[in-house]
Amino acid sequence: MSTLRLNETERASYLLTGPASRAALAAAGLPVPEQLLTAEERPGALVARTGRDEYMAMLKAGHPAPQDEWCFRRYDCVFELAGRGWVELMTHLCQYDFRQLQPGDWLMTSAAGVSCWLYHEIESGNLLIGADPGYRHYLIETFSAVLDDLSATRNPTGGAS
Repeated sequence: MSTLRLNETERASYLLTGPASRAALAAAGLPVPEQLLTAEERPGALVARTGRDEYMAMLKAGHPAPQDEWCFRRYDCVFELAGRGWVELMTHLCQYDFRQLQPGDWLMTSAAGVSCWLYHEIESGNLLIGADPGYRHYLIETFSAVLDDLSATRNPTGGAS
C-alpha cells in the first residue's frame, strides 16, 4: 500500500448544458462522449456526459475552455489516487465494487459520504476523484487516515521476527 499516493490536481472544470453544448465542446477541440454517464479523455482534457445535453469538462492548464452562453465554471477539487492499491483503499470509502471499474469508466457516486465523480484514467490507470471544494479538507483527511490505517496493518511494528 506504500506506493499509493493521493495528489490534488489542478484542473479547470466546466458544466455545459443545453442544445449547443455539443457544438461548444467540438469548437474547443474537446471530445464529445456519445453515451450517457460515460467520459472521454484526450491529452489535457476529460469530458463526461452527465445528462441528455449536459457535459462536464475538466481541463489541465493551457487547454482552451469551451465558449457558450450555457457554459458555467465549476470549482471542483480534484484528487488523483496514483499507484498500486487504490481499489482496496476505495473499498473502505465507497460501496461500489471497484474491481468492475475499467480504464475509461466514469462513475458518479458517494465516497466517504460525499457525492463525487470518479474516472479511471486509461493511460495511467490512476483514479480521479472530483467533489465540491467545500469537502476538500475533509476528503484529504479521510483518505489520508484510511491510507495510514491500511499501511499500518501491512507494516506492523514490534513482535517476534
